Amino acid sequence: MLAAGLCRPASKGRGAFPPGLLLLLSILMLSGCAGFGGGVPSQISDVRQTIVFEATGQIGRPYRYGGTTPEGFDCSGLARYVYAQAGVSLPRSTREQHAAGKTIKITQAQPGDLLFYRFAKGGGGVDHVAIYLGEGEAVHAPASGRTVIVASVGDPWWEKRFVDAVRVIP
Repeated sequence: MLAAGLCRPASKGRGAFPPGLLLLLSILMLSGCAGFGGGVPSQISDVRQTIVFEATGQIGRPYRYGGTTPEGFDCSGLARYVYAQAGVSLPRSTREQHAAGKTIKITQAQPGDLLFYRFAKGGGGVDHVAIYLGEGEAVHAPASGRTVIVASVGDPWWEKRFVDAVRVIP
């Protein structure tokens, strides 16, 4: 719960900590990260560190359907924006992002991997994406009227809707 406890939004969508402190806290968090149920290399790549840092930096930003900037994000817009900050190109839609990588077991998820969910009943496919932070937590841009949040992967509400973990970066 480190990321959720440290990254509370401040007024007007700005982070509660100075950028340098948030970077330090993110690096410290990453140094102790482990996969949801499995091992993670003791050193994660700079790309993964940047993805986690950028994702946690968006906590508290508003949800906006079709949003792709810090002014407002939808889930796939958040993933695309965060990956772009790390120099990685992602397609725009959740379905395209799901197809852009390799499906892995949730126990193999590493910080920066994508987690996919289904909200619609009865249908196949995916309609939500989140960014895995490590230690069983992910960043989500969940729905209209809400803000970007950190949620536990093991939370029953999210667990019930989980479809796949996908690795886009090595």
